[in-house]
Amino acid sequence: MPTLGGKLRHLAASESSLARQVRAALVSTLYTSPASLAIGAIAGSVTAACIAYVTGSLALLICSIAIHLVGILRIASAIIYLRGNAKGSPREQLHWERIYEIGAWLYASLLGAQAFFTLTNSTNTVILLMATIMATGYSAGVAARNAGRPVIAIGQLCLGTLPMALGLFLMGTALSITLGLCIVIFVLGMVDISLQIYEVVYTALSGKQEKSEVAARFEKMARSDMLTGLDNRLAMQMRLGDLLDDIGDLKTEKLAVIWMDLDHFKTINDTLGHLAGDKVLIVTAQRVKAVLGDRGWLARFGGDEFVIMGLVDSADEAELLGNEILESVSQPVSINDNTVEVAASLGVAVAPDHGIQSEVMLKNADIALYHSKNEGGKCVRIFEPFMHEDFLLHRQIESGLTEAMAKDQFTVLFQPIIDLATGRTRSCEALLRWNHPELGDVSPAVFIPVAESAGLIGDITEWVLRKSCEAAAEWPEEVNVSVNISPALLKQNNLPVKIIETLVNTGMVARRLELEITESVLLDKNPHTNSLLRQLQKMGLRLCLDDFGTGFSSLTYLRSWEFDTIKIDKSFIRNIGNSPTDQKIIRAVVQLAKSLEVATVAEGVETEEQLARVRDAGCSRVQGFYYARPMTAPQAQQRLAMETVSNAADPQIVNLR
Repeated sequence: MPTLGGKLRHLAASESSLARQVRAALVSTLYTSPASLAIGAIAGSVTAACIAYVTGSLALLICSIAIHLVGILRIASAIIYLRGNAKGSPREQLHWERIYEIGAWLYASLLGAQAFFTLTNSTNTVILLMATIMATGYSAGVAARNAGRPVIAIGQLCLGTLPMALGLFLMGTALSITLGLCIVIFVLGMVDISLQIYEVVYTALSGKQEKSEVAARFEKMARSDMLTGLDNRLAMQMRLGDLLDDIGDLKTEKLAVIWMDLDHFKTINDTLGHLAGDKVLIVTAQRVKAVLGDRGWLARFGGDEFVIMGLVDSADEAELLGNEILESVSQPVSINDNTVEVAASLGVAVAPDHGIQSEVMLKNADIALYHSKNEGGKCVRIFEPFMHEDFLLHRQIESGLTEAMAKDQFTVLFQPIIDLATGRTRSCEALLRWNHPELGDVSPAVFIPVAESAGLIGDITEWVLRKSCEAAAEWPEEVNVSVNISPALLKQNNLPVKIIETLVNTGMVARRLELEITESVLLDKNPHTNSLLRQLQKMGLRLCLDDFGTGFSSLTYLRSWEFDTIKIDKSFIRNIGNSPTDQKIIRAVVQLAKSLEVATVAEGVETEEQLARVRDAGCSRVQGFYYARPMTAPQAQQRLAMETVSNAADPQIVNLR
């Protein structure tokens, strides 16, 4: 056991070798709890005031006033330190340590002096008890509280208690002398305790054990996702590498790598806020972990993407596991008063069948995920070799779209929509076309989904709107222009603002712009989408229900929304000459639209027979190659100008082909 002298020598040596960070941490312990300083100051002030009042001593009155003032200053210094200087430079830390040291020693000296004067000037037992208890209690408390800076603690202990011992000695009685000796022994014991506490604190901050614990904590933080508590991307990649090494050595089991992405997660964030999105991620993680149990490992790759790794016997078993996860995840999540529908898409790659390197496995799982989302989401797809070519094509189109936007490589063509009553063009549909430098003409059915998944659809649609409105602004006022609006775009908040900016900049009036939306938008029943569509209608824009009859057609759409136009899909027009059923369907749709005072457009009219059939069915407008193919803006303007001239010459003209 080291002696007290040995401990003091170790204290001197350790003080001279304290690391900067360790000293800063020890100094911060002095100011950790201003509340305890405040409690001590209040207790000291009350005790001092009572003693001064009862004794009537001038010396004790001066002590009382000084105790009040020093206590207030110590509390103020602690508050200032915590508010602005807790992370100061080493020089500032030393400065604040000195301030605390002076205040602590001064306060302890005043309590010690108060105890001394009380013992030597009063015989009131209660007053003597108050003074001695205050000095003793304070000294014992600070010996522990300030043990991180033992020089300060020992100084406070000696200054607070030794004057009291001196007062007891001066009283001269056997009992007082005995009590004074006990206090001296108490001081020595408390000094030893303070040094022991300091040793513990010093070791904890400077020793190898603490360093290893801190390193372990930081390593865990570096490998963990802060929101869900799962392994993060770094930890996942390290675990995947180890698992693939084991698979390569054993060659008996297979490893399934499942890449999962939540469908329409951005919509949840945009409509309900990021806290709601965070809850969905946490609940999803919990559900997947419950399904996995001890069969695999789960990590959050980033955003709304998760990676699951599990040992399986075959690709079929991996697919079954993926479907279990999908079923568990695809359950509603309650967030406050909202019920959020959650769905996911999963892509699966199995080692060693689809690769043995972590980069290859992750890439192939990602490719399978791409195909899962391309098929509408909420499904599981196992990687197949042909998917790689499709994925490369997807990437080529995606990068090409970005370049096309930068280099203005898109073209907008306009296809007239003819009013059968007058034979004149009533509107023109804007059709986006793209000629890829290597791939040639790429169908909108191919590149629009890519643009939606890549987040480019907003910029592309804004460009189409601008070009369309610029062209239509030069047309006769009775001719409108219609633009297809992606369902993905209707989930964004800034669409109305973008449309208003386009109308203002092009001089186009709102009533001449018609937005074409598909039934899938209405099927989604998204409150945000519904609200946005109503905003657009209030702005004076016209709404057209496109491809009516091809999806989940419902009469409730026509009841809930005041559409200006309904487009009958060309699949009904194609067989209208040979299909009595199609004829009846078209006639029923037309009659319904007439009762609602909504115009109908028959798409894809290419022959005279088709035209006769839709005319007999009562369609008010037609669109198709029979009248005109898509044309450039100058060609459209020339056609409309010719119609104007022809109409002036012969108002009864019904067809201009």
